[in-house]
Amino acid sequence: MLRTHELAQLQALPLFSGMTAQSLEGLLDAALLQQFPSGVTLIREGEPADFLHVLVDGLVEIYTEEAGGDWGISLINPVATFILAAVVSDQPYLNSARTLAESRVLLIPARRVREVFDQDVAFARIVASELALAYRGAIKKLKGYVARSSVERLANWILTEARRDSSQESIVIPFDRGTLASHIGTTRENLSRNLAVLTEHGVRVRGREIVMDRKDLLEAFARPQRFIDDPTS
Repeated sequence: MLRTHELAQLQALPLFSGMTAQSLEGLLDAALLQQFPSGVTLIREGEPADFLHVLVDGLVEIYTEEAGGDWGISLINPVATFILAAVVSDQPYLNSARTLAESRVLLIPARRVREVFDQDVAFARIVASELALAYRGAIKKLKGYVARSSVERLANWILTEARRDSSQESIVIPFDRGTLASHIGTTRENLSRNLAVLTEHGVRVRGREIVMDRKDLLEAFARPQRFIDDPTS
């Protein structure tokens, strides 16, 4: 059971806005809010979708294991659900998920989610919106793979991270370089070469910190596009 203060925190989340009190109680009375350290596998590809996962704090990586290696699919920032489609459709997970930082995750039994989905129109709208955002995110990433080289994807990743805090002229890679390489569709070795290339376009690299001395030069090289890089589009 959730503690009173945890329940109050969750009730304030946009994910549960608009739900009736009865539906919210039915959704959360069997839920668990758990703290996980970095590097914990939360979901394994091919397993049944027993829970809806809601990332409240931290960072989660969605990935797949192919040909003896891990390949990044997406990075989940709070507050958001992940692999929601498997829960709604009552199908096995198509991907795996693990924490990349200490994270708080709400686990809601999948059966309860489907029951409330059938009963509460407001919650069904929220779920539909989450699914639509996930779909659009997947299409944007695919467009980036098709239309850009790996160094261009890296440049746009840096700009996107910097956009989270417009006052910053530098970012710190929040995970190891192998994870970053996986998420821009390249190898760790090629990532190092790509970072070297970007030093010619206004960037300095200091370990895990990337400093943008000339963001205008980086933007001219990256050519960010609204329907790939803008999270609001």
